[in-house]
Amino acid sequence: MRHRSEMGVSTHAALWDLASGPRPDAFRTVMRRVVGGVAVVGTLREERPWGMTVSAYTPVCMEPPTLLVCINAKTATAADIERDRKFSLNLLSEAQAGLSQRCAQPGASKYLEGDVVPADELPVPSFTPVLREAIATFDCDASEIRRIGTHVVVIGAIRTILAPTSLRPLLYGQGRYLKTVALDLASAGAPA
Repeated sequence: MRHRSEMGVSTHAALWDLASGPRPDAFRTVMRRVVGGVAVVGTLREERPWGMTVSAYTPVCMEPPTLLVCINAKTATAADIERDRKFSLNLLSEAQAGLSQRCAQPGASKYLEGDVVPADELPVPSFTPVLREAIATFDCDASEIRRIGTHVVVIGAIRTILAPTSLRPLLYGQGRYLKTVALDLASAGAPA
């Protein structure tokens, strides 16, 4: 029997779903495999709370507390942040999948009046929208905004951190919302 490599087909090629140079479609396809938390960036648009769903965010450092978020440069949210230099990052809970979908629709109205915690119900002041049922909210000043390709990368200096009673995070991967499952490694046979 002849091996695939003898037939001119690399045996290694069979191990890969995708092998490509840095093409945008290949990058998008592979990045969809990453499972991560879902967040809504909140701004004020016409003095009203506004939100946009994002998945590209990460902590930068602990001292001073700083985070990074990437936003499509053509969006109203990017314009709001560039104008006001303020935003919130709301990490969503499983109960907020519908809100995430609404805030992800291009061209749709993303006003959030019914979704925010009123200022008088907050334990500390926040200058940007704090979403009900979010697992955490970071109220930030945009300390640096930089355009890279189609997006703006925003470095957020955190002013306030709000986290209610623990809720399950909303996850996204493989092109769909996912639920969390607590893994008990000890009962799964993993070494302790």
